[in-house]
Amino acid sequence: MAIYLEQGRAIKALNVLEEIRRVGLVPSAVSYSTALLAYRRMEDGIGALRFFTEFREKYLRGEIGNDEDEDWEKEFVKLENFTVRVCYQVMRRWLVKQENLNEKVMKLLSDMDKAGLQPGRVEHERLIWACTREDHYVVAKELYMRIRERHWEISLSVCNHLIWLMGKAKRWWAALEIYEDLLDKGPKPNNMSYELIMSHFNILLTVARRKGIWRWGVRLINKMEDKGLKPGSREWNAVLVACSKASEASTAIQIFRRMVEKGEKPTIISYGALLSALEKGKLYDEALKVWDHMIKVGVEPNLYAYTIMASIFTGQGKFKMVDAVIKEMSSLGIDPTVVTYNAIISGCARNGMGSAAYEWFHRMKVQNVPPNEVTYEMLIEALARDGKPRLAYELYMRAHNEGLNLSTKAYDAVVRSSQDNGVAVDMSVLGPRPPKKLKLKDSENSI
Repeated sequence: MAIYLEQGRAIKALNVLEEIRRVGLVPSAVSYSTALLAYRRMEDGIGALRFFTEFREKYLRGEIGNDEDEDWEKEFVKLENFTVRVCYQVMRRWLVKQENLNEKVMKLLSDMDKAGLQPGRVEHERLIWACTREDHYVVAKELYMRIRERHWEISLSVCNHLIWLMGKAKRWWAALEIYEDLLDKGPKPNNMSYELIMSHFNILLTVARRKGIWRWGVRLINKMEDKGLKPGSREWNAVLVACSKASEASTAIQIFRRMVEKGEKPTIISYGALLSALEKGKLYDEALKVWDHMIKVGVEPNLYAYTIMASIFTGQGKFKMVDAVIKEMSSLGIDPTVVTYNAIISGCARNGMGSAAYEWFHRMKVQNVPPNEVTYEMLIEALARDGKPRLAYELYMRAHNEGLNLSTKAYDAVVRSSQDNGVAVDMSVLGPRPPKKLKLKDSENSI
């Protein structure tokens, strides 16, 4: 049997064991351990376990271990421990392979439970270290639960590895559960634990910021504080931006105040997000107070902040102040962009000031700022509502000739305004109604 194993012929080695039995010889303890080695060579942990359970049944029935040449009680314990070791080694090999063998690992763990064979804490932890791919998170979590249920202790480095792995697999709440266990059950988390869980929170907060899911952002900030994690400006700003995108002014104010109360100094991003939320909520007076405070504490405005202020003054109809904002920007070397002019034109459109919108359209052309789809769409809708269908029509055709693809809403505004005002429009020149642009609906479930 040993010679066949050295030659890499494990099945032949097992056949020798059967031959020993067939000719009436009695296998020794070494014969059985060599057979287990053969299963290990074949990476057949399930076969090794089945082999041992059959051996154990025969041993307990007295069919094996009757010769007095060996201490079979002692040898039985050795074989039992060796079987556990073989199964552990096979599972580890399965985990380091490129193919996904998670189901086999889970089955072998379950079969070992049924057979009453359980690896120790050290073996469980070593298996966790072998879990490095995203699809390993199921096995890693199962091993973690087994250690927590069956043993008093667990290595902190293993827990940190699990937190990292759960994040890699996008199982952030599972990572947080492990961190919570460290706080409640030990061992005490270290700097690595803190940095890992903070990175996971930042991933979630980034999604909330990008999609404008403000409720999710607030929940995450609350959860961080509940678990003793201190949000920094990056985390607070993510929630403020989410509130801004969702036009949630009151929550943005609360988050900003909490940020200051917690000793975190607001940045230009913080002020910009709060100003944007207030502007969208038409809380212009509050926005002006925030602007004054920002200047007072020495935070220098950027292009985004100036753009918001231009939009606020537009909403108030204070175009002299809009001019003042544009001049101040230019004096500081901050050139207004298409976004700045779009904000002004959009403010005019929302407040029924079509003529003013058209004037600012000309001003951006004079400043050599090329308009984009948003510029034309907002201006066309403003002029259509203002009872200027011909001008709206001309702008639609100009945008079309410039190769811009306007939305269905702009097309419908031209047609509807022409019909309402009794103006004939050459539909053949206007072209077919453009298809609706697909818009992915954001939701908290998307996280």
